[in-house]
Formats: sequence, C-alpha cells, structure tokens
Amino acid sequence: MFHALTHHPDLTQAQHRALPYVSNTDLSTLKNELLGLTRQPNPVALAYGTHFHTAVLEPPHYARTQERGIKWADLETLARQVRRQRYCRDILYRGQAEQSYTATHTATGVEVKLRPDLLVRSPAGRCLTLIDFKTTSSPDLPHFLATIEKYDYDRQAALYLDVLGATRFLIIGVQKKAPHEVWRVELTATPGPIEQGRKKYNTLLRHYARQAHEVPHTAQLGTVAPLAQAA
Repeated sequence: MFHALTHHPDLTQAQHRALPYVSNTDLSTLKNELLGLTRQPNPVALAYGTHFHTAVLEPPHYARTQERGIKWADLETLARQVRRQRYCRDILYRGQAEQSYTATHTATGVEVKLRPDLLVRSPAGRCLTLIDFKTTSSPDLPHFLATIEKYDYDRQAALYLDVLGATRFLIIGVQKKAPHEVWRVELTATPGPIEQGRKKYNTLLRHYARQAHEVPHTAQLGTVAPLAQAA
C-alpha cells in the first residue's frame, strides 16, 4: 500500500510540518472541503495540544510561553496524571517519541508524512505498537469511544499502521476535567475500525491525487465537488 518509507530522526516538529507532503490533518481539511464544511481549527486548542504532548513526551523541552488562553496549570496537571499512570510510565520509558516518517502511497503516488506520538517495539522486535495521546472533554469512557469515528481517529490509526507496518494502535485518552481519568483504547483489538479507517484514507488520497492533476496546487480545494463518500 505504501513504499519508499523514510525515517527522518532529527526533524523538529516545525521542520516536520514544513515538509511538502500530505499529513493526516491535511486529509481532515480535504474531507471538510469536499463536504462543503468550513470548520476552522481553534488556534488555542492546537497550541494546548502541542504543549501537552511536549510535556508528556519530551518534558525536558517543555516550557510555558506567552501564548494567551492556555491554562498552563491544568495542562501540567494532565501531563503529571499521565506520567504517573503505571502503563504510561512504562511505555514512555521504552518508546521513541516524535519520530518523523515519509512514504509514498503506491496506488496514487501521493507522498504522505506522519509523526506518531510514540513507537514501542517489542523486545524481539516483531511487534511495533503505535500510541497516540488525546485530551478529551468526554465525561466518561463510553462518550470518549464515540469520538473515535467522529474525529476520524480510525483513519489516523489505519494510515499510520499501514505506512509503518505496525501491528497495534493504542489511544491514551486523558480527561481534561476532574477526575482526569486516563483511558487506554486499542483500535486494533477488532478489525472493524481499521478497515473503516483504511477506506477513509484511501478515498481521500484518491481525491487528493485527482485534484493534483486537475487543478494547480495554488487553487482552492473547495473547487472540487462535495462527495459524501469522503466521510
């Protein structure tokens, strides 16, 4: 499904974002435009997520900034809650954080990029587990599970698994509000979510490839006719 997999071990987050390849976030943007939606990302929420991931995955690089709207004390409480949870403490010790990869989608020729939160290899090297940390406003685990399809976490999981040839994909969900529960959800526990996610990303990459051939890169994605199948 993918070839020319390349590891870029020394890229910073900013350098990764500057790579001229398609990310999972780009696929979300394309989906919204195909469906005629005009959702704009919340810059405060994006910044909060970036700083939370740094606090959890790379604590030596974490520092408060002058950005407005971020509740730093709350963010740090969540990070501490994650890092003292036994399972999380173990995978953070054993895993590789924030590693950049690029690859080519064989069916369309579209080049993609991804940066998993954490990669954990088994001692024998036969099992590669991908782990993604998500903060959530969900009041309980059932509500959080309902967000998996809503926010296309299944698509992200399938894309990352297929690009890296990994065997497992786990989400660590962290409640933003008390009691700040930490949930572990394995999307590869049953085949359904991954199969659905695979259909999603393949559909969007085909749209992306057709668009790249039909219109200049500077054109707006919104010129493509909305198709419900992209959902």
